[in-house]
Amino acid sequence: MKSDTHSVMLNQLRSAAMSRRPSCVTLLLSSLASSVLSALVLSALLTPNLFAGVGGYKKATEGDDVIKNKLYPKQGHVELNGPNVGVILNQSYVSTYLFNGGINYFWSETWGLGLEMSYALNKDRPERDCIENFYNDPDFLVSAECNAGDDVLTQENRANYGPAYVSIREYNYLFSANALWNPIYGKQILLLSSVMSFDIYASVGGGLAMSTYYPLKTTLGNGKESRGTFPNKDTSGPTPGTSPGEAGGPYYGKEGRPTPLKESNVFLDGGIGQKIHFGSKFNVKGELRSHLVLGTPGGFDIFFTLWGGLGMRF
Repeated sequence: MKSDTHSVMLNQLRSAAMSRRPSCVTLLLSSLASSVLSALVLSALLTPNLFAGVGGYKKATEGDDVIKNKLYPKQGHVELNGPNVGVILNQSYVSTYLFNGGINYFWSETWGLGLEMSYALNKDRPERDCIENFYNDPDFLVSAECNAGDDVLTQENRANYGPAYVSIREYNYLFSANALWNPIYGKQILLLSSVMSFDIYASVGGGLAMSTYYPLKTTLGNGKESRGTFPNKDTSGPTPGTSPGEAGGPYYGKEGRPTPLKESNVFLDGGIGQKIHFGSKFNVKGELRSHLVLGTPGGFDIFFTLWGGLGMRF
Protein backbone atom coordinates (compact mmCIF):
# COMPACT_ATOMS: atom_id res chain seq x y z
CA MET A 1 0.00 0.00 0.00
CA LYS A 2 2.86 2.33 0.85
CA SER A 3 4.68 1.46 -2.40
CA ASP A 4 1.59 2.33 -4.43
CA THR A 5 1.27 5.64 -2.66
CA HIS A 6 4.92 6.35 -3.22
CA SER A 7 4.56 5.60 -6.97
CA VAL A 8 1.61 7.94 -7.28
CA MET A 9 3.55 10.78 -5.64
CA LEU A 10 6.53 10.26 -7.96
CA ASN A 11 4.29 10.39 -11.02
CA GLN A 12 2.70 13.65 -9.78
CA LEU A 13 6.12 15.24 -9.22
CA ARG A 14 7.26 14.24 -12.73
CA SER A 15 4.07 15.73 -14.25
CA ALA A 16 4.56 19.02 -12.38
CA ALA A 17 8.17 19.23 -13.52
CA MET A 18 7.20 18.60 -17.13
CA SER A 19 4.49 21.32 -17.01
CA ARG A 20 7.06 23.93 -15.84
CA ARG A 21 9.58 22.99 -18.56
CA PRO A 22 9.63 25.55 -21.49
CA SER A 23 8.34 24.36 -24.80
CA CYS A 24 10.54 24.13 -27.87
CA VAL A 25 8.88 27.22 -29.42
CA THR A 26 9.53 29.30 -26.31
CA LEU A 27 13.17 28.25 -26.21
CA LEU A 28 13.56 29.05 -29.92
CA LEU A 29 12.10 32.58 -29.59
CA SER A 30 14.20 33.33 -26.51
CA SER A 31 17.35 32.19 -28.29
CA LEU A 32 16.51 34.29 -31.36
CA ALA A 33 15.88 37.47 -29.29
CA SER A 34 19.18 36.98 -27.46
CA SER A 35 21.01 36.59 -30.75
CA VAL A 36 19.49 39.77 -32.24
CA LEU A 37 20.28 41.83 -29.13
CA SER A 38 23.85 40.52 -29.09
CA ALA A 39 24.25 41.40 -32.77
CA LEU A 40 23.02 44.97 -32.25
CA VAL A 41 25.36 45.53 -29.28
CA LEU A 42 28.28 44.09 -31.20
CA SER A 43 27.48 46.22 -34.26
CA ALA A 44 27.28 49.39 -32.15
CA LEU A 45 30.65 48.61 -30.58
CA LEU A 46 32.39 47.78 -33.83
CA THR A 47 30.75 50.46 -36.02
CA PRO A 48 30.22 53.62 -33.92
CA ASN A 49 29.69 55.71 -37.09
CA LEU A 50 26.34 54.02 -37.59
CA PHE A 51 24.71 56.18 -34.90
CA ALA A 52 26.87 59.15 -35.80
CA GLY A 53 25.20 59.04 -39.20
CA VAL A 54 21.80 59.53 -37.58
CA GLY A 55 23.11 62.60 -35.76
CA GLY A 56 24.63 63.85 -38.98
CA TYR A 57 21.26 63.65 -40.72
CA LYS A 58 19.63 65.63 -37.92
CA LYS A 59 22.34 68.27 -38.11
CA ALA A 60 21.91 68.54 -41.88
CA THR A 61 18.16 69.07 -41.76
CA GLU A 62 17.52 70.95 -38.52
CA GLY A 63 18.99 73.75 -36.46
CA ASP A 64 20.11 77.36 -36.93
CA ASP A 65 22.75 76.57 -39.56
CA VAL A 66 20.11 75.51 -42.06
CA ILE A 67 18.02 78.67 -41.58
CA LYS A 68 21.09 80.92 -41.77
CA ASN A 69 22.08 79.40 -45.09
CA LYS A 70 20.21 82.05 -47.12
CA LEU A 71 19.36 81.38 -50.73
CA TYR A 72 18.50 85.08 -51.16
CA PRO A 73 21.27 87.17 -49.54
CA LYS A 74 20.86 90.95 -49.30
CA GLN A 75 24.25 92.32 -48.36
CA GLY A 76 25.71 94.48 -51.13
CA HIS A 77 22.65 94.03 -53.34
CA VAL A 78 20.34 96.55 -55.00
CA GLU A 79 16.62 95.77 -55.10
CA LEU A 80 13.97 97.24 -57.36
CA ASN A 81 10.93 97.86 -55.17
CA GLY A 82 7.88 97.66 -57.38
CA PRO A 83 5.59 97.92 -59.09
CA ASN A 84 3.41 98.19 -55.98
CA VAL A 85 -0.27 98.99 -55.57
CA GLY A 86 -1.80 100.32 -52.36
CA VAL A 87 -4.80 102.00 -50.82
CA ILE A 88 -5.31 104.49 -48.00
CA LEU A 89 -7.44 102.73 -45.41
CA ASN A 90 -8.90 105.38 -43.11
CA GLN A 91 -10.63 107.90 -45.36
CA SER A 92 -14.29 108.88 -44.99
CA TYR A 93 -15.05 110.87 -48.14
CA VAL A 94 -12.36 109.92 -50.70
CA SER A 95 -10.92 106.62 -51.88
CA THR A 96 -7.23 106.97 -52.69
CA TYR A 97 -5.36 104.34 -54.70
CA LEU A 98 -1.56 104.46 -54.71
CA PHE A 99 0.89 103.32 -57.38
CA ASN A 100 4.38 103.02 -56.03
CA GLY A 101 7.93 102.23 -57.06
CA GLY A 102 11.39 102.63 -55.61
CA ILE A 103 14.88 101.28 -55.12
CA ASN A 104 16.52 99.68 -52.06
CA TYR A 105 20.17 99.11 -51.17
CA PHE A 106 21.32 96.76 -48.39
CA TRP A 107 24.78 97.23 -46.84
CA SER A 108 24.24 94.23 -44.57
CA GLU A 109 21.85 91.31 -44.20
CA THR A 110 19.92 93.31 -41.62
CA TRP A 111 19.99 96.98 -42.69
CA GLY A 112 19.22 98.87 -45.85
CA LEU A 113 17.91 102.15 -47.27
CA GLY A 114 14.92 102.64 -49.55
CA LEU A 115 13.83 105.53 -51.77
CA GLU A 116 10.23 105.60 -53.00
CA MET A 117 7.76 107.62 -55.03
CA SER A 118 3.98 107.16 -55.01
CA TYR A 119 1.33 108.52 -57.34
CA ALA A 120 -2.20 108.81 -55.93
CA LEU A 121 -5.49 108.46 -57.78
CA ASN A 122 -8.48 109.88 -55.90
CA LYS A 123 -12.15 109.05 -56.29
CA ASP A 124 -15.08 110.61 -54.43
CA ARG A 125 -17.01 108.25 -52.21
CA PRO A 126 -20.83 108.30 -52.10
CA GLU A 127 -20.68 109.90 -48.65
CA ARG A 128 -18.99 113.01 -50.08
CA ASP A 129 -21.52 113.27 -52.88
CA CYS A 130 -24.32 113.03 -50.33
CA ILE A 131 -23.17 115.72 -47.91
CA GLU A 132 -22.42 118.12 -50.78
CA ASN A 133 -26.00 117.67 -52.05
CA PHE A 134 -27.67 117.62 -48.65
CA TYR A 135 -31.17 119.06 -48.17
CA ASN A 136 -32.43 121.65 -45.73
CA ASP A 137 -35.88 120.33 -44.83
CA PRO A 138 -37.43 122.57 -42.14
CA ASP A 139 -40.86 120.97 -42.33
CA PHE A 140 -39.64 117.38 -42.56
CA LEU A 141 -41.58 116.72 -45.76
CA VAL A 142 -38.74 115.33 -47.92
CA SER A 143 -38.12 111.65 -47.34
CA ALA A 144 -34.61 111.62 -48.78
CA GLU A 145 -31.68 113.33 -47.09
CA CYS A 146 -29.71 113.93 -50.28
CA ASN A 147 -29.35 113.17 -53.98
CA ALA A 148 -33.06 112.80 -54.80
CA GLY A 149 -32.93 115.50 -57.48
CA ASP A 150 -34.38 119.00 -57.71
CA ASP A 151 -37.99 117.91 -58.11
CA VAL A 152 -38.41 117.18 -54.40
CA LEU A 153 -37.69 120.85 -53.59
CA THR A 154 -40.95 122.86 -53.80
CA GLN A 155 -42.32 126.09 -52.40
CA GLU A 156 -44.80 124.07 -50.38
CA ASN A 157 -42.17 122.19 -48.41
CA ARG A 158 -39.67 125.11 -48.35
CA ALA A 159 -36.81 122.64 -48.72
CA ASN A 160 -33.57 123.64 -50.44
CA TYR A 161 -29.95 122.56 -50.64
CA GLY A 162 -27.82 122.86 -47.52
CA PRO A 163 -24.48 121.29 -48.53
CA ALA A 164 -21.81 120.48 -45.96
CA TYR A 165 -18.26 121.17 -47.10
CA VAL A 166 -15.91 119.59 -44.58
CA SER A 167 -12.13 119.80 -44.83
CA ILE A 168 -10.84 117.10 -47.19
CA ARG A 169 -7.27 116.39 -48.30
CA GLU A 170 -6.61 114.55 -51.55
CA TYR A 171 -3.04 113.23 -51.78
CA ASN A 172 -1.35 113.47 -55.17
CA TYR A 173 2.30 112.43 -54.66
CA LEU A 174 4.36 110.92 -51.85
CA PHE A 175 8.18 111.01 -51.84
CA SER A 176 9.93 109.14 -49.04
CA ALA A 177 13.23 107.74 -47.76
CA ASN A 178 13.16 104.88 -45.24
CA ALA A 179 15.59 102.84 -43.21
CA LEU A 180 14.89 99.12 -43.68
CA TRP A 181 15.42 96.64 -40.87
CA ASN A 182 15.24 92.90 -41.62
CA PRO A 183 15.39 91.05 -38.27
CA ILE A 184 13.62 87.86 -39.35
CA TYR A 185 14.48 85.42 -42.12
CA GLY A 186 12.76 82.06 -42.28
CA LYS A 187 11.81 79.04 -44.32
CA GLN A 188 8.70 76.90 -44.31
CA ILE A 189 7.35 73.89 -46.15
CA LEU A 190 4.73 74.80 -48.77
CA LEU A 191 2.14 72.07 -49.41
CA LEU A 192 4.62 69.49 -48.08
CA SER A 193 6.45 69.66 -51.39
CA SER A 194 8.66 72.76 -51.58
CA VAL A 195 10.53 75.16 -49.32
CA MET A 196 9.42 78.80 -49.20
CA SER A 197 11.84 81.50 -47.97
CA PHE A 198 10.54 84.74 -46.48
CA ASP A 199 11.63 87.93 -44.72
CA ILE A 200 9.77 90.01 -42.15
CA TYR A 201 10.94 93.61 -42.13
CA ALA A 202 10.21 97.03 -40.67
CA SER A 203 10.63 100.46 -42.23
CA VAL A 204 10.91 103.90 -40.66
CA GLY A 205 11.56 107.27 -42.26
CA GLY A 206 9.77 110.23 -43.75
CA GLY A 207 9.27 112.37 -46.80
CA LEU A 208 7.16 114.95 -48.56
CA ALA A 209 3.43 114.73 -49.33
CA MET A 210 1.94 116.86 -52.12
CA SER A 211 -1.82 117.22 -51.88
CA THR A 212 -4.93 119.16 -52.84
CA TYR A 213 -6.66 120.54 -49.77
CA TYR A 214 -10.32 121.62 -49.58
CA PRO A 215 -10.79 123.72 -46.43
CA LEU A 216 -13.92 123.79 -44.28
CA LYS A 217 -16.62 126.01 -45.78
CA THR A 218 -19.86 127.01 -44.06
CA THR A 219 -20.78 130.10 -46.09
CA LEU A 220 -21.96 129.44 -49.63
CA GLY A 221 -21.16 131.45 -52.74
CA ASN A 222 -24.46 133.33 -52.40
CA GLY A 223 -23.35 134.72 -49.04
CA LYS A 224 -25.70 132.56 -46.97
CA GLU A 225 -24.89 129.95 -44.38
CA SER A 226 -25.33 126.48 -45.80
CA ARG A 227 -27.32 125.28 -42.80
CA GLY A 228 -29.20 127.11 -40.09
CA THR A 229 -32.61 128.02 -38.67
CA PHE A 230 -35.56 128.73 -40.92
CA PRO A 231 -38.18 131.34 -39.95
CA ASN A 232 -41.66 130.18 -39.10
CA LYS A 233 -43.74 129.05 -42.05
CA ASP A 234 -46.02 132.11 -41.93
CA THR A 235 -43.16 134.52 -41.31
CA SER A 236 -40.92 136.02 -43.97
CA GLY A 237 -37.21 136.29 -43.42
CA PRO A 238 -33.82 135.12 -44.68
CA THR A 239 -33.29 131.39 -45.04
CA PRO A 240 -30.09 129.39 -45.11
CA GLY A 241 -29.00 127.27 -48.05
CA THR A 242 -29.46 127.65 -51.78
CA SER A 243 -32.07 126.74 -54.39
CA PRO A 244 -31.62 125.17 -57.83
CA GLY A 245 -31.26 127.73 -60.57
CA GLU A 246 -30.16 130.50 -58.23
CA ALA A 247 -28.30 133.26 -60.03
CA GLY A 248 -24.56 132.73 -60.10
CA GLY A 249 -24.96 129.14 -58.94
CA PRO A 250 -25.08 126.37 -58.46
CA TYR A 251 -23.78 126.70 -54.90
CA TYR A 252 -24.05 123.03 -54.02
CA GLY A 253 -22.45 119.81 -55.27
CA LYS A 254 -18.99 119.85 -56.84
CA GLU A 255 -19.58 123.33 -58.25
CA GLY A 256 -20.05 124.79 -54.78
CA ARG A 257 -16.87 123.40 -53.27
CA PRO A 258 -14.35 125.80 -51.71
CA THR A 259 -11.35 126.82 -53.78
CA PRO A 260 -8.76 124.03 -53.38
CA LEU A 261 -5.26 124.73 -52.12
CA LYS A 262 -2.11 123.01 -53.35
CA GLU A 263 -0.01 122.07 -50.32
CA SER A 264 3.24 120.26 -49.55
CA ASN A 265 3.73 118.78 -46.08
CA VAL A 266 6.49 116.85 -44.39
CA PHE A 267 5.48 113.45 -43.04
CA LEU A 268 6.94 110.67 -40.91
CA ASP A 269 6.16 107.04 -41.58
CA GLY A 270 6.72 103.58 -40.22
CA GLY A 271 5.61 100.15 -41.36
CA ILE A 272 5.94 96.40 -41.15
CA GLY A 273 5.83 93.92 -44.01
CA GLN A 274 6.75 90.50 -45.35
CA LYS A 275 8.49 89.36 -48.52
CA ILE A 276 8.15 85.89 -50.00
CA HIS A 277 11.01 84.94 -52.33
CA PHE A 278 10.69 82.95 -55.53
CA GLY A 279 12.85 82.25 -58.54
CA SER A 280 16.43 83.37 -58.08
CA LYS A 281 15.89 87.14 -57.82
CA PHE A 282 12.21 87.90 -57.28
CA ASN A 283 9.90 88.46 -54.34
CA VAL A 284 6.28 89.33 -53.66
CA LYS A 285 5.49 91.52 -50.66
CA GLY A 286 2.76 92.99 -48.49
CA GLU A 287 3.15 95.91 -46.10
CA LEU A 288 1.09 97.99 -43.66
CA ARG A 289 2.38 101.52 -43.12
CA SER A 290 1.38 104.51 -41.01
CA HIS A 291 1.93 108.16 -42.04
CA LEU A 292 1.98 111.21 -39.76
CA VAL A 293 1.53 114.37 -41.86
CA LEU A 294 2.76 117.52 -40.11
CA GLY A 295 1.78 121.16 -40.47
CA THR A 296 -1.90 120.68 -41.34
CA PRO A 297 -4.66 123.07 -40.12
CA GLY A 298 -5.45 120.61 -37.33
CA GLY A 299 -1.78 120.25 -36.42
CA PHE A 300 -1.31 116.84 -38.03
CA ASP A 301 -3.10 114.18 -40.04
CA ILE A 302 -2.66 110.41 -39.79
CA PHE A 303 -3.42 107.89 -42.50
CA PHE A 304 -2.65 104.19 -43.00
CA THR A 305 -1.74 102.47 -46.24
CA LEU A 306 -1.84 98.81 -47.25
CA TRP A 307 0.57 97.76 -50.01
CA GLY A 308 1.18 94.78 -52.23
CA GLY A 309 3.72 94.37 -55.01
CA LEU A 310 6.81 92.79 -56.50
CA GLY A 311 10.55 93.18 -56.15
CA MET A 312 13.73 92.09 -57.94
CA ARG A 313 17.33 91.92 -56.67
CA PHE A 314 20.53 92.51 -58.59
